[in-house]
Formats: sequence, C-alpha cells, structure tokens
Amino acid sequence: MLGPMPQGAYVVAMPSLKTPSSEPMRWVILALGTLALCFSNGVHANVVAAWVAPALMLRFVMMSPPRSGFAVTAVACAVASFVTFRGAIPMPDVEYAVTSVISGLFGAIPYLLHRLVAPRLGGVPGSLVFPAANVTLLYVVSLGSPFGTWANDAYVELDFLLLSELASVTGLWGVAFFVAWFGSAVQGLFESRAPRENRALAAFGGCLLLALGYGTWARYTPLPPRPTVRVAALSNPSTLSDLFFQGCASREDTTCRAEHSRARLDVLFEMSKTAAQKGARVIVWYEGAAQYDEGLEPAFVARAQDFARQHDVHLVAGALQVPRDPNALMTNKAMVFTPEGRLAFEYVKSIPVPGEPIVAGKGEVQTLDTPYGRLGVIICFDADFPALGRQASQRGVDLLLVPANDWRAITPLHGEMTVFRAIEGGFSLVRAASNGLSVATDARGVRLGSNDSFASPGAILYADAPMAGRATLYARYGDVFASLCALALAALTTSAIGSALRRRGEQSR
Repeated sequence: MLGPMPQGAYVVAMPSLKTPSSEPMRWVILALGTLALCFSNGVHANVVAAWVAPALMLRFVMMSPPRSGFAVTAVACAVASFVTFRGAIPMPDVEYAVTSVISGLFGAIPYLLHRLVAPRLGGVPGSLVFPAANVTLLYVVSLGSPFGTWANDAYVELDFLLLSELASVTGLWGVAFFVAWFGSAVQGLFESRAPRENRALAAFGGCLLLALGYGTWARYTPLPPRPTVRVAALSNPSTLSDLFFQGCASREDTTCRAEHSRARLDVLFEMSKTAAQKGARVIVWYEGAAQYDEGLEPAFVARAQDFARQHDVHLVAGALQVPRDPNALMTNKAMVFTPEGRLAFEYVKSIPVPGEPIVAGKGEVQTLDTPYGRLGVIICFDADFPALGRQASQRGVDLLLVPANDWRAITPLHGEMTVFRAIEGGFSLVRAASNGLSVATDARGVRLGSNDSFASPGAILYADAPMAGRATLYARYGDVFASLCALALAALTTSAIGSALRRRGEQSR
C-alpha cells in the first residue's frame, strides 16, 4: 500500500466497501465488464465494447480491495483473452489456456496501478495513470512478443477513421491511449463527493476533440496531385490447393511435383493476363502463389520475366521455394519483375510466424522506382510490426505491396490491421491475400477496394492507387508517444509515492 489518500482525492474505493448495498452492484459491474472485455478485441471485436469494458472494469477495481480486485480482474482478463482470439491462433487448447492466464495477469496490471496510484493524485493526473500504464504495457509486449502488435486496442478502432488518423502522429499508441483514457476519465461521474474528478472528463473531451479535429484535417485535406496506377491483387482460386505437392505420392516423385507446379503457374499467369487486359500496370500475387522445388526456380523466373515484358507490367510474385533437403527451411519471398523483363529484386519474408518452417529475411525493405512512383514490398506477418512499415516510409515508398495468406478465423481482422501501416507511413497500400482479406487503401487509410477470398475465391481486386505519399510524424519519430507514456507513468507513480510518504511522515510527528 502507498499510504493514506490525500484529502479530496478519489474516495470511491473505501466508502464503497463499507456500503452493503454496493456489494451486489459490484459483482453486476464485474459481470458486465467481463462480458464487454470478451468483445473488446480480437475476432469478435466491437467498437462500443472496446470503450465500455475498461470503464466497467475500473469501476469494479475501485470498489474492491487492491489484492482481491487485482486477482479477480486478472481472471476476467484471462477469460477475455481466451475468448477474443479463440481459433485465431493455431495452438492446442491447453497451451492456449496457459497463454491466456499469463495474458490475464499482465492485462490486470494497469488496473492495479490505477487502483493504487490514481486515488492519491486525483483529478486529471489520476485519470492519466491507467492509459499511460496500458500503453506502456502494450508497447513493452510488442517489443518482446513474437506476435508483434497483435491484440493492440487500436486495431479495433479502424472504422473510427477520424481517430485512426492519429496513428500518423503517435502510431497505434495514441489511439489506444484515448480508448483507455475514456475508462478512467468517467470514473469521477460515479462519485458525487468528488466533483473535481469531472475535470478529468473535461480534459479527456477537450483532447479528444483536438484529436478528431486533426483527423478531420488529415482525412479531408487533398493529397498532393500525383498519378494513380491501376493495381491488381490476385487471390487463390478454389481449384488450387494450398500446397503444390498435394496429391503426389512422395517427395521423390519429382515428375508429379513438377507437373503440379507448372499447372499452378498456368492458372496464375492466366489470371495475370486477365488483369493486364483490364488495365492493371502492377500485378500482385499472393503469398506463396508460385510454388516449386528448388531446382525449378530458373524456369519460373524466365517465365515471369517473359510475362512482364510481353504485357508491359510490373509483376510482384509471391513465391515459395522448397529445398531439396527435407530438413531444410523453405524460402518465402516476393520477386519483383519489371516491364523490361528484369528481375529487380527478391524480398524474403523478414519475420516468420512462430512455428512457420521458413528462413527469416534480413528485415530490409527493398524498393523500386517506376514511372508511377516508388514501390516497396513486405510479406503478410511482416505488416504486424510497425517498424517495417516505418522503414518503408523512410525509404520514400509511395505504394507498399503486401502478398499475404490468412485463414478464416482471422479474416477480416488481419487484413484490416495492415491498413494502419498505410496511415502510419503515409503511403498507399495494396494487400493481396491467398486466403483472407485483400485490401487497397490510400495514405489516409481510406479503403479503395477489398475482397474476401472466402466469399469470392479466385477474385481479382482492382484498385487505382494514388502514388502520392505524405510525410508523417510517426514515420520520422517512431514510438516517441509510447516512450512518453512510460515516462509519465513513472512520474505519476513517483509523485503518488512521494505524497504518501510525506503524509505518513506528517502523521508520525
């Protein structure tokens, strides 16, 4: 415990515990808060639940003793973690349950900090403890987790476009901050004896209006006049299997594997021909579209070069190269071909999904200057790590192309997460998904088109992408806002401890 609370600060916790009539309400609030948490993120996310859940859980915490409040909140967060991403992450239930328990313990920490620190600060400073703690936790987890920014609260807010525009300044962290701040700012409304806590809500409202004002300006200010380029994004037809060697007797049946690989390429090049005939100047194949054994790559490269030259297009071909050694890792890459028939560069997927049997790339975004503007490429899971999107922006990319492959449980969530990289980096983006959501967006996150391949397998998404990048503060300064939240949390906690120690010293005299 930090010691006695100062006069006039939050006084909601102890009086609530002494009121018998408040006890049933405390558990009702917990039940409602837990339910809202289950829909505040993940595959079943709801924007309203994302804002309401922290407010309800904070109310429960403030009506509870710190230790039991933390324990029960950790259980609620664990239940929510289990529900929100159930089926999205391919792991056994037992392992997933253990992961959920760990997530619950970490997720309850910002609530505990608010319970201990905020009452000793009161007003606006007290309301900042929870959002600062929440953002700090999200940021630290993103640095250490193999899943990057998965489960970040900001992703739920994509449809709240005026607020999402804040990501161009603060990254995901500013958006997540506002969602959490609402929960702590409204706490003063529950306690009539602490009217000064309403200042927190006023401060929140004022800052939110400023953020929405910026979002309105960013959303509706025209981008610099630059040409557009017609882009086609392929998805996997139902006639093609996910792996080219399915149906072959063994790895040694090279004839069968070669025939399956060629047949697969026949379909892909025919789809690409259709796209070129419909005016596409950039054609993007999905992740792992071309598949072949190691020795067959030269033949594929030659065929792709001929196609790009004959149809005068830039071809970005997602490809999966299978090594001769059955124990060796596969290579998941994108190969970029120019209208001159040149292989401009290969990009190897930088960050494999945990458990994915592929080699890891160097983490360097490569670019290509074209008559339309500068192209860049990353692959699927790479886009869950803002640092790669920021690197693309720093290298002057106008259009980021993202070959991808998802599964039903994370569709459309995973594709929509990618849109934030466009907002943060200030470039247009086209994502071509084998299975899942293909999406095209401009530099403001405005959707130009999309296609769910589970609803329309094999459909080709066409979009006229503006080749007009915009400079963003996030691309230049990165995660400064998240770092400031960590510093603010340290300062607020130190202030609360100092205040408690001073009062304890005064009382002991």
